[in-house]
Amino acid sequence: MMLERAMATAGYTANDAAWRRRIVVALGAVVAAHVGLLAWVSATRDRTLERTVEAPAIVAMLLRNEPEVAAPAVPAPAAVVAAPQAAQPPARSKLPPPRLKAPRSSIAPALGMPATPTPSRDTARSPEPTTPPVAATPSPAAPATNTPATAAEHTAPASTTPKSVSHVDCDIPKPDYPDVSKRRNESGTAIVRFVVGLSGHIETAQLQKSSGYPRLDDAALSAVHAGACQPYRENGEAVRAAYSESFVFGLTE
Repeated sequence: MMLERAMATAGYTANDAAWRRRIVVALGAVVAAHVGLLAWVSATRDRTLERTVEAPAIVAMLLRNEPEVAAPAVPAPAAVVAAPQAAQPPARSKLPPPRLKAPRSSIAPALGMPATPTPSRDTARSPEPTTPPVAATPSPAAPATNTPATAAEHTAPASTTPKSVSHVDCDIPKPDYPDVSKRRNESGTAIVRFVVGLSGHIETAQLQKSSGYPRLDDAALSAVHAGACQPYRENGEAVRAAYSESFVFGLTE
């Protein structure tokens, strides 16, 4: 008897444990379903909130851009203020008054005589051309004496062009060394180019190269002008010659 009771008690406890397990599994499934449902509801609610919040931002941007389109309202008629300057006096006042041309035509019919034309200055001077024949008579004798000279003058420039030469027979004095230049230790070489005429006279002299000091250059030019030369001859005929002379100024002199 006792063995049967023990076996019956063991069977009861085994059935009770299996029933309890089923209840726990069912409760866990129900709880998991509720938790998943709550999570899905909360997620959908957040999405709807985000969408509702973003929508006003778009509307605000559209409203902000509208006044910028209507902004270009600038009062342009202000430039028309310069119109009052048109109030100027009419140009009629600048026209000269009409001239009356009745003096001559009215006087001539009253006298009953044709108006005699007044002689002008040009017509009064017309008889002057009659005088040239009188002045032309004494002139024939003078040109006969002057013709050789004029011919020589025209032919001279072609044959008297100065020729550059390397030597001339001239007596040129030594230039003076200015005392001021000596005290200031001024030294240098001045080159003067001069032209000897057909008679040996020095026609022109000009400074070809400066010594660097005006006083020394002037002394060289003065020495050339004070000199005298013999005519330069070529094939026995005197020709104009151009020559360059150097003048050295040094403190060792």
